[in-house]
Amino acid sequence: MLKPPKLKQGDTIAIVSPSSGLAGESQIRWRTDEAIRRIKDMGYQVKVMPNALNGLEWNYSHPKERASSLMAAFEDESVKAILCTIGGNESVRIIPFLKDEVIQQHPKIFIGYSDITALHLHLYQLGITTFYGPALLTDFAENGGNDAYTMDALFQLIQNAKPFGQVHPTPFVRKFGLRWDEQLRHYEREKLPARTFQVLNGQGRVTGHLIGGCFESLDKLRGTRYFPKLAHFDGAILFIETSEVHSQPWSFEESLRSWALMGIFDQIKGLIVGRPHDGVYQEEYHQAIKKILKEIHHLDLIVLGNVSFGHNEPKATLPYGIQATIETEIGHLYINESAVL
Repeated sequence: MLKPPKLKQGDTIAIVSPSSGLAGESQIRWRTDEAIRRIKDMGYQVKVMPNALNGLEWNYSHPKERASSLMAAFEDESVKAILCTIGGNESVRIIPFLKDEVIQQHPKIFIGYSDITALHLHLYQLGITTFYGPALLTDFAENGGNDAYTMDALFQLIQNAKPFGQVHPTPFVRKFGLRWDEQLRHYEREKLPARTFQVLNGQGRVTGHLIGGCFESLDKLRGTRYFPKLAHFDGAILFIETSEVHSQPWSFEESLRSWALMGIFDQIKGLIVGRPHDGVYQEEYHQAIKKILKEIHHLDLIVLGNVSFGHNEPKATLPYGIQATIETEIGHLYINESAVL
């Protein structure tokens, strides 16, 4: 994998909106501005890329221009990291307009989650390490202040050219329902008790490279040229988490069965399952996973659940293509190598 150079204090972080244009909507701009202020207060420069704040309708209608903005961030020598404002639904539409060779010549820290999964997977197939981590609007403008766990998890990975080590469970989880309106900017979401990671299946210790993302975003790519090739899953630890739409358990199960028929579970060494919003359908999802593994006679596959990443706050950051280890005896997760140079 091509690892990007590490981020240093004073470096420039580019802000992009390759999916939804929510950050540019007038009623949301206060939140965008607040997040940018906080990043500057952390000791970084911020560069808002062209078209990043043009709003929902403009973004949807201009996939080529969205791609151009992202390419400008990769080509800008002053930019050391690229942070997405939010997810969305159709970032895949910009992929045909990206300049793959240019991106490979300028590997940079690229951060986002949810629908940004499509872009992560494209860059993964180009051989570039990226980061399934926080977004500008949700995590850098959390009401009441940014979560220390989220910030530490990200910046330890992207600032240090050494293994991250153990990924600890979060000290708490925030209740779903972030208040976006400015008059409630000081309304802090309830903090719910956190649970430790759960070993859902299998025993022992497995090590493999990380690949995955938002389950719904991955599943939408199934059958297209943008879905990873089967070889990309060979020896991998797959990480999946569901979005705020709360996929029905029967739909989740059917998609997993299709993945099994594709041979994905024959290739991977382990599976990391994210905690759903407010725990909705968590037990049903876990049972669906066990059911599918039983159907395909893979009851030895190690599965670690209740991990807080993606559509969770606070969240861990998972780097694509980097070696990780699941240890079931004590229910631990480790990132074994550096993700930056």
